[in-house]
Amino acid sequence: MKTIQKDEYIFSVDVKKTQEYYKIHSVCDCPCCRNYYAQIKNKLPKLDKFLNEFGVDISRPDEIMSVEENNYIDYITVDYTVCGNVQSMGTYEIDIYDNLFLSIVIIDGFASPNEQTEKYFTISVMQIKLPWVLNEPFPLPVTKKARFKFKIFDKLFKRQKNNKT
Repeated sequence: MKTIQKDEYIFSVDVKKTQEYYKIHSVCDCPCCRNYYAQIKNKLPKLDKFLNEFGVDISRPDEIMSVEENNYIDYITVDYTVCGNVQSMGTYEIDIYDNLFLSIVIIDGFASPNEQTEKYFTISVMQIKLPWVLNEPFPLPVTKKARFKFKIFDKLFKRQKNNKT
């Protein structure tokens, strides 16, 4: 196990098991996810380096929640699991500036569907916005009604996160 410290967080990570997990777990094949896989590694190198330290393959997340906007995809949250545990939980999210301001939220345990069978924690990356790069039609943008629902979801998530602190 490797000890990793990020801001106030201290993690005990099995990097090798995490790397093995990312070699074999399945990924979504929807257009928005494929758009993410196609460009994320080169688009956000600081995030890639951050995740790589834990053994995570940035281009193989466990779960992606996204919304099609007018000319880009808003990846509201992208979840990755890491084999190991959180030894000391920080007070706030971890922030990274990598061409975009990104918030990284650590969840000790289950956050989204995954294929993990060992002890793990989840790294959720928020606020990723990427252009459409696939050589296929851009998905239709969400309606105003659906966008309103996502804003409510975002407010609830922030309120829930603030109540934990």
